Amino acid sequence: MLGRPVTVGFIGAGNVLPAYLQVLDRLGPRGLATVGPVHGRNPSALAELRRRRPSIELCNDVEGVLQADVDVVVVITPPGAHAELAQRALESGKHVLVEKPFAETRAAGEELARAANERGLHLVAAPFVQLAPTFRMLWTLVDDGAVGHPHSARGLYGNAGSHWATWYHTGRVGPFAELGVYNVKSLTALLGPVVEVLAAEATAVRQRNIAGTVVSDLDPDVSHVILRHADGALSTVTSSQAIQRYRCPGLEVYGTEGTANLLGDDWDPRGLEVWRNEAGSWEVHEPVEPTWLWADGLRELVLAIHEDRQPLVSVEHDLHLLDVIDAVALAATERAAIPVSSSFGPLDLRYDDAADRTHLHDHTRPADEQ
Repeated sequence: MLGRPVTVGFIGAGNVLPAYLQVLDRLGPRGLATVGPVHGRNPSALAELRRRRPSIELCNDVEGVLQADVDVVVVITPPGAHAELAQRALESGKHVLVEKPFAETRAAGEELARAANERGLHLVAAPFVQLAPTFRMLWTLVDDGAVGHPHSARGLYGNAGSHWATWYHTGRVGPFAELGVYNVKSLTALLGPVVEVLAAEATAVRQRNIAGTVVSDLDPDVSHVILRHADGALSTVTSSQAIQRYRCPGLEVYGTEGTANLLGDDWDPRGLEVWRNEAGSWEVHEPVEPTWLWADGLRELVLAIHEDRQPLVSVEHDLHLLDVIDAVALAATERAAIPVSSSFGPLDLRYDDAADRTHLHDHTRPADEQ
């Protein structure tokens, strides 16, 4: 057990930083974590950060974070730099949390996994949808056979795009890798590895005003994907950077004996509902721990360090997602079904209400009470 707060440094100070700082704000009063140095390149973002947090330590370069006395480095830069910075942080002896995608290629992802394993360090990759207690309850219901054998599922996640980051629409990341990956992580957690994909892409918005500049040479902003899972189930994922609003379950799972829906997005679950044929009615559950935040992968990493255990993540699962992303890009280009050969071991995301709530309570008491 670690007898002091975990110190967390950040490389990147963009629009996702406040959510991660909010996680630390919840852990700090309990003596579990503290904010370390932050490096960012956007002067206006840094000025706003300084205004809101006058005591925060800002670094002029990446080395200021990597060489600092921190336990964890969080990498939240644009995607192209994720793997390199995560690698440097691991080589500096730091545990790493990295935003998605954690690498641009399978080879780069494997190198990160190897570097972490050799040094006995944790590597935690976003998204963290599988950690949400409400999702874990859904996973437990499906695993217990509440809907029979799952044969079909649907995921959807979209937004209207970015007006602040050019890379979001011109960096060749695309809506599936940027948005659909949330659903794919959820669906593969529920239904197992993917063995084949079909995909199509389109461009809905052909000109955007991004940071005051009109940009016309844009990547596709609509993606529709069909996934065939190893056990025979089919799932679909619609992701888009041109969806203005939507009102439907974030995930739907159809089985031979019922249906299970996750209400809200899987990164922001608002509850769930289950139809069981034997009951003949909908069973509605409010969200479990409704204050859960999509950045709570950092909370899981901090607690894992304190408890000297592995975080509730699977690097094999995250590597598989990289293969699925590559296969989807190829399927959209070739207009053909593309196989996926990688896999990952069984996940245990079982949510036990009493045990998990006790776990939450035991590790959020003030340090002087532990």
